[in-house]
Amino acid sequence: MTTERFGTREEVIRWIKEVGIDNKVTVIISRSDTETGKRGRSNKIIFGCDKGGKHKISDSGTQSASKKCGCPFKIRSTPAKDGSGWKIDVKCGLHNHGLPDRLEGHSFIGRLTTDEKQHVADLAKRHVAPRNILLSLQDKFPENVTRITQVYKHKSVIEKEIRGPRSEIQHLFKLIEDAGYVYWSRKKDDSEVVREIFWAHPDSVKLLNIFPIVLVMDSTYKTNKYRQPLFEIVGMTSTELTFAVGFAYMESEQTENFCWVLEKLKELFVKKDMCPQVILTDRDLTLMKAIEVVFPNSINLLCRFHINKNVGAKCKQHVVNDLQKTIDTLLMEVVWASDEVEYGQRLHQLEQACVDYSGFINYVKDTWLTPHRHRFVGAWINRVLHLGNTTTNRVESAHWKLKQMLGNSIGDMVKCWEAMNNNLRLQLGNIRASFQKSFYEVENAHVSPFYGYLRGSVSRAALRRIAEELLRVDYVGTNRQICGCTLRTSYGLPCACELGRYRVGGIPIPIDVVHVHWRKLTMEVELEIGEDDGSEVDMTAAMDELWRRFRSLDVVGKRALRSRVCELAYPTMTTLCPPPEKIKTKGGVKKKGKKPADYDVYRDPSYHEYVDKASQSSQRQSQPSQTSKKIKLSKKQPQFIVQFPNHIRSYIEDVVNVESDGNCGFRVIASLHGYGEDGWSMVRRELGLELIDKDRSTLYDKLFSNRLSAVRESLMIESFGSQPPEKWMSLPDMGYLIANRYNVVLVCLGNPCITFFPMTSSHSPNVSIYCIGFVNQNHWVQVNMKEGFPLPPVTLDWKKFRSHIATTWMLGFAGRMQHWQLLTPVLA
Repeated sequence: MTTERFGTREEVIRWIKEVGIDNKVTVIISRSDTETGKRGRSNKIIFGCDKGGKHKISDSGTQSASKKCGCPFKIRSTPAKDGSGWKIDVKCGLHNHGLPDRLEGHSFIGRLTTDEKQHVADLAKRHVAPRNILLSLQDKFPENVTRITQVYKHKSVIEKEIRGPRSEIQHLFKLIEDAGYVYWSRKKDDSEVVREIFWAHPDSVKLLNIFPIVLVMDSTYKTNKYRQPLFEIVGMTSTELTFAVGFAYMESEQTENFCWVLEKLKELFVKKDMCPQVILTDRDLTLMKAIEVVFPNSINLLCRFHINKNVGAKCKQHVVNDLQKTIDTLLMEVVWASDEVEYGQRLHQLEQACVDYSGFINYVKDTWLTPHRHRFVGAWINRVLHLGNTTTNRVESAHWKLKQMLGNSIGDMVKCWEAMNNNLRLQLGNIRASFQKSFYEVENAHVSPFYGYLRGSVSRAALRRIAEELLRVDYVGTNRQICGCTLRTSYGLPCACELGRYRVGGIPIPIDVVHVHWRKLTMEVELEIGEDDGSEVDMTAAMDELWRRFRSLDVVGKRALRSRVCELAYPTMTTLCPPPEKIKTKGGVKKKGKKPADYDVYRDPSYHEYVDKASQSSQRQSQPSQTSKKIKLSKKQPQFIVQFPNHIRSYIEDVVNVESDGNCGFRVIASLHGYGEDGWSMVRRELGLELIDKDRSTLYDKLFSNRLSAVRESLMIESFGSQPPEKWMSLPDMGYLIANRYNVVLVCLGNPCITFFPMTSSHSPNVSIYCIGFVNQNHWVQVNMKEGFPLPPVTLDWKKFRSHIATTWMLGFAGRMQHWQLLTPVLA
């Protein structure tokens, strides 16, 4: 009880809720009214306990619960008649339940305040894990009793507010455009589904043109929920730091897919004649073939690390334990041979040691040395300017850093792009800092006048390598044969014999003997365009030709051309959608000798992967089982199932909900057809095209009669947001269009239950059956049914207007339709 007066409604609400919390009571507003001048309307607020009201019992199979117990607690607040403010009158101060000792887990008290929501938003933007966000909330707001569920919900709300009505690909393109990325994409034939997408940061493009000598490429997996492989390309700066060149999500790892990505990489070079001198990969035959096609002048080296792992695994399988270390050493001497003569000698020694292990030595020679020795053996690659890159460790490290930023493998393409972009921001900051260090700072080992011309003009990484090579001068002198000149040919830096001549002559190292790669210490430069390349960025002729063609077309042609131009001008309005399902991403075979269909050259999995897998399997088999019995859990009943007829519930496996924004029916059809839920706009467009199809225009004129224009209008929308009721999917009109357009059987479970067969085609035994459900009198859901479930009857209009050959549909499904009639004798 209080005699205090409050100036505003908000003060009353704040005071009552604070007093309630102090007494472990959650007070809510039961009713409120505002004076408007009309009769019966007055300013008042009625407060009650959150446990007031009756507990509603439903026959739902879910583990639902309610806090309602009919608590009579009631407070009334109205403005005082003397105008002194709002007064509080306790009508009933009793509770019919106990009071909690703490308020943790309470849904109402645990709601986030405005300041707490902002704190969650700030941390979520930095990809802080929800559990750490909750701990931060508890540290900053000691009175907070929020649970992690509220954190997850608010993160979801933030993401929806940022994305708005845009689809996943639309939002992705918006982010890419805003960040100034260079990107390309292509879609599958006769579909709006993304097949490949490639993007590169503008600063990455600049670094590629500054440091184009060596590129390292590799694919990684488990980065997105679509299971598409991510192909990553990296390079190396003068300070020996790795920079990401570009990323590509690919449908699969076939030669044609790699060729498309490499062609886009080729377009990132400013000058036509520019290309990487060295491309380093693992032994992926499809990628190697694509490199030969797109970059025929580049040298394709193979990763020594992966070769060593594969050969080591084979050695464990064929060679006894006592000789394994010896053979590994001999093999490394073969790989590191400095010239062809030494290579022949080392190989002979290896063959003598493996005289009793023909299977192993044949594998080494046939798989690696004979076809690929020029790609990884020192006698050949020491003549190549690879700048010290003989393994794919750079790109493997980039994969690891990206996955650390991603956190999991169930994100969509937007989340993947955001992780890549954040990773790039950190990476570019480190690169700029390394340039400044090389420019301003001098290491103690480089203070000597011998480095006078190089300090501040050559990277510190290059100076370190020169300093290490200088230690060889004492026993190499100026003899080139003893020196080998590997540092000169492989790194573009002065080797020991050169340094010996400069020392004898008493002159500092000239800057001209250092390859230009090591002398670039900034990325703040304008890219130079070749004399013959300027025409490639001039669009005047192309735009003039577009206008000429546009004026010469008729109305339909102008619409088609405008649509194609708009796709380029407004990428955020694209109709592209992500891959609809988890797809096979690797061309590797499951069983030996069975090459997958449609794969010209496929990736042979690394041999050590097989050996490691077999080893892990044997270890698991040797471990005793922790549990002797599996506890059988009760299966959770699907959502909305109680809204479907009793006789069909036993055939329902699952009910999949979709977003309720007025497009739910089209979302369900898009999901069933493989477009994904976000492909709903494509379904609307395709059904609109079906309605004007010249082969079936007569059919729809008869079927819809004077409603034809209304059906057409219901498919046309003005925005991608929520749609009014007149734009919702309605049956039976849309049922006929869906069955005819996609040549499927559409089953609707609702009131009534209906089956829609195609009206102009004959029965097909392998036809797809789409089942949808109408719930809550305003929402469509996807219903997954068991094989061979009963089919409800067709409509009278279908029987009246279907073609003669369409009769075969009812004959083909007669048994399943009779089964429905047997289950519903009253309706039959």
